[in-house]
Amino acid sequence: MRSKPSPATTTARAPRGPASRAAASIDPVVCDDASPTLCESPEHATRTVLYGRDAELDTIQALLDGARVGHGGALVVRGEPGIGKSAIVDAVIPRADGFTVLRTLGVEAEHTWSYAGLQMLLHPLLHRIDLLPAAQAEALRTALGMGDGAGRPHSLQVGLALLNLLVDASAKQPVYVVIDDAHWLDRDSTNALLFAARRMSTESITMVLVVRDGFAPDFPAPGIPELTLGPLDLDSSQAILDMRADEIPFTSRDWILRMAEGNPLALLELPAADNEESLLRADTSNSRYSTTSRIKQAFTERIIALPECTRTIILLAAAEETGETAVIAEAAAHLGSSLADLEPAEVDDLVRYHRGRIEFVHPLIRSTAYHSAPRARRIEAHRALSEAFGDDDIRAARHLAAATTGLDEKAAAALESIASYEAERGGCVAEMAALERAASFTPDHYQRARRLVLASQTAYAAGMTGKAVELAEAAERLTDDHVLLARTALIRATILSWAGHSKGFDVWMESAEHYAATGHENTGYPLLRGVWNAWETGDFAKVKYASSLASKYGGSNNAWVRRLARAAAGLNRQPDDTAGEAVDALRSLYDYYQPLHEDFKAFDQVLAARWRFLAGDVPAANLAAAVQVRECRERGALSPLVQALLVHAQTQFHYGRYADAQASASSAIELAHEQNDRRALMQGRIWVLLPIAAIRGEEKRCRELVAAAIEDAPEDSVIPADTALGLLELGLGRYEAAFDRLLRIAEGLTPMEVLTQVPTLVEAAFRSGRLGEVKAAFDWFADWADATGRSYWEALVERCRALMATEAEAGAHFARAVELHRADDIDPFERARTELVYGEWLRRVRRINEARAHLREATEVFERLGAAPWTQRAQGELRAAGDSTAVESKPDLAELLTPQELQVVRLAADGLTNRQIGEQLFVSPRTVGYHLYNAYPKLGVSSRTELAKLDL
Repeated sequence: MRSKPSPATTTARAPRGPASRAAASIDPVVCDDASPTLCESPEHATRTVLYGRDAELDTIQALLDGARVGHGGALVVRGEPGIGKSAIVDAVIPRADGFTVLRTLGVEAEHTWSYAGLQMLLHPLLHRIDLLPAAQAEALRTALGMGDGAGRPHSLQVGLALLNLLVDASAKQPVYVVIDDAHWLDRDSTNALLFAARRMSTESITMVLVVRDGFAPDFPAPGIPELTLGPLDLDSSQAILDMRADEIPFTSRDWILRMAEGNPLALLELPAADNEESLLRADTSNSRYSTTSRIKQAFTERIIALPECTRTIILLAAAEETGETAVIAEAAAHLGSSLADLEPAEVDDLVRYHRGRIEFVHPLIRSTAYHSAPRARRIEAHRALSEAFGDDDIRAARHLAAATTGLDEKAAAALESIASYEAERGGCVAEMAALERAASFTPDHYQRARRLVLASQTAYAAGMTGKAVELAEAAERLTDDHVLLARTALIRATILSWAGHSKGFDVWMESAEHYAATGHENTGYPLLRGVWNAWETGDFAKVKYASSLASKYGGSNNAWVRRLARAAAGLNRQPDDTAGEAVDALRSLYDYYQPLHEDFKAFDQVLAARWRFLAGDVPAANLAAAVQVRECRERGALSPLVQALLVHAQTQFHYGRYADAQASASSAIELAHEQNDRRALMQGRIWVLLPIAAIRGEEKRCRELVAAAIEDAPEDSVIPADTALGLLELGLGRYEAAFDRLLRIAEGLTPMEVLTQVPTLVEAAFRSGRLGEVKAAFDWFADWADATGRSYWEALVERCRALMATEAEAGAHFARAVELHRADDIDPFERARTELVYGEWLRRVRRINEARAHLREATEVFERLGAAPWTQRAQGELRAAGDSTAVESKPDLAELLTPQELQVVRLAADGLTNRQIGEQLFVSPRTVGYHLYNAYPKLGVSSRTELAKLDL
């Protein structure tokens, strides 16, 4: 006998028969306002029997208790078929006193229907859609097939609309959302539900998603806690068998316990085999069958025992899982069956007729009824259902496709029409699936490739990058059409480049070559992106190659390629191009973007913002990034939003707004985590969070961020951590270590990483006595800084000159550096460093009173920024100058707030309402109010009016 497992979930069903059908009922329809607290009937609640699941019940109960006091949450309940997932959720429903219970289940036949699951779930709340903000209401109506299809809604807008609809429903009483068989939900509904589920911590909402492990699609749910139900312990298993004691031969009891392996459905179904001999025959197959397979075998035996006409109609019901009685009856008539033939299956408790629909008692029964039928019979069933739905119905096309066994243009065209229908509702995943299926039926190779390209584009738009590449490559194997091949290469190259893969360059070149073969004007676009990819990966031979192709192909757009190539060379200390020329080249690219498809437009605009940053124009980059953040939020364009937030965070860092930079980076990291965008996760940590931690001397935090970045980064990614770590070393007084780190980058393949930190390299060289080794790097930086035309970079040049000058010449350079800093508000940290080294120099030359003024200024700024090691150094210098009085620094109120609170407070101070803020930040108005409620006491205010007066 196996060892006793830990308690898990179990649900036992009362003895089979017509009188017990309500005990197993799982309503796919949810509550309405007239009956807001309980979906299932009281009979259902009292007829469900559970054994050994106290801990699991307590887990879900804790979620409900939290929702009662405004601390909601979500949970994924996993387990093998029959383990009791639905039953444990059912058992909690009677405890949800005072809750609105919304319940639905995923349906296998609707797995590829856009927003089918959401439509079923939200049916009782549809009258509240008008209460949503206009953009969200329009997006949700379109997704649910209630709009005019004027524009494709973005999944983020749909998810936010769902969240706010649930929040609105929870205003009167908390809401309990139960999604049974969530693995069969369509992908678009799943995305919207998971989006909402991750944002319920401040809401009176509990969501439980029930997921089958095995014999079902995967259901990844990052960021959502999970509860996995294991097998029942021996005592609970025996208790279930005791319910069926009269039906089980004594000699079979131990065998059933062994075969069921603690699975409650198996404990109920295995005894239902025809006789003991059948059980013993099944025992010989023990090594070949999992518990689920044994349960399916038991169901198969029961189905085979039914009359043929009964098997026909339950096959039709299994094939048309919506259970629409009229359609199934019409199809049954074509195959010589009728609704009356359901009775034997009802008596055997395999199906039931409930609320005008034919339903299976358990999802495995449906699967068994369908797959146990011969393939030819399944084809007949789908053909009959297609005829029953009629030529104009989308479902007719689906069944026509299921009944098609070979190449068939009629079926392919029907599926393409389904794709168009799904596109109108914003269902990218369903559109992609229909196009892929259409391609599989298409006889003509060109048309098949065309449909695969469309499917690939749609997969890319849905964020399914792996699938997009797979479909693009499939199209490429079918055609030699240059236009199609240029498009597939463009898709593959975009995906590879945003993931940071160096091989993206070769694919960009492929796309350019195909466009060139057709005389297409836009050969410049893939060449331009190829240059950027090679630049990011430090391969400047490829940069030159792409530039040479631009000259070869000609065309007005190709001049842009050559300019970006010059910028790449100049900013990375390549021969023949200077940093100053690189800045001029970047300026000419600011307004350039000519995407070949709307999907790329937002990415290119973010790229233009990054070019402004590389050209040293922090204000322009900050403004451009802020605009893109706002527009991407409004459109719900998630992937480009992540990149826009990262650029914005970098510019906020250079303004010394560290709390804002951390808030933007944290928001980008959160969204990147939801998208599984590993490269963006790495970038958020290394580009923004790491430099702030380095300035503050948080060595442990720096190590943690670097370790997380290494774990997050895709293969062959460059992780530019040494620049920030060099700054950390300098702040901690480890000058040689700082010098070695930074010089290694400056002399490496991608020196651009250290460009803005060359002044740190110069200071490390000064304090290490190695100034002679950094002249070339300084000249390169000075050329770039001069070309930017910005005083804040010129101030750093003057500071470096002061450190490199003779004692007699240094003073003038220091004074000029301070003057330039004070003419601009960029980078207070660097300004304080200039004040510090100037103060140190003044003290050395005995100009003590002047030294104190600069050292006090530096101390105040360092303290405000939280730059602890720099504050200590400045304070030490101040004491050495004879000033031991404490320096009072004005507190940075933004540092008192969490990243989310800071974002909310800034928008509220700008006059936005809670609803408008929620739309910007993808949270509910109630969550906005929660953050304001927490922020006000920290800031010492009690209203928006007072908030607007603060210096944040």
